[in-house]
Amino acid sequence: MSGSTTNTTASGIALSSLSSTDTPKATDLVFGIFDGQGQFVPQSKVWAGAVDKQGDTVEGALSAAYEATEPEHLVPKSYVDAQGDKIAASVTGAAAAQVTAAQTAAQNAQTSETNAKNAESGAANAASTAINAQKGAPNGVVAISANGHLMLDGQELFGVQNGHLIFVLPLPTSDPGVANAWWNNGGTIYISQG
Repeated sequence: MSGSTTNTTASGIALSSLSSTDTPKATDLVFGIFDGQGQFVPQSKVWAGAVDKQGDTVEGALSAAYEATEPEHLVPKSYVDAQGDKIAASVTGAAAAQVTAAQTAAQNAQTSETNAKNAESGAANAASTAINAQKGAPNGVVAISANGHLMLDGQELFGVQNGHLIFVLPLPTSDPGVANAWWNNGGTIYISQG
């Protein structure tokens, strides 16, 4: 026989001419291979547990392992909550440790500042005591006023101006009656006989 061959069905409608539906009825039969055998199964059994892409929820249709070992693993809410509690506890603990460390550092700094001030005050007192002990002692030190004048017994005596020795202590203008005391007699220095 030559020519084209046409396949025909003895009765019924060709599959290609059947209309399709996006939402099968619960009573529609679906053909499938189960355990190696072809079977017709009610659509309601095949689609049991199916979830829409958006807006649907799963209630008991899926199970999940408690411990997730891979990023794509499904876990129950209790696992997620437990992980959140662990993270919160870890963050709280770490923050508390940092706060404690900061408080300790601040207290140590304050103590160090107080100790430094006490040491500074102690050093100043010790220096003052050492200098005061040398005043008037042989080979000791002498006091200098804020004006740069030589001081004895708390009184400014001498200074230097333009290379000249200046007697700074104001002299009495009459004989004080103290032996060897200097006094100013009209611009002339006299020494009292006592």
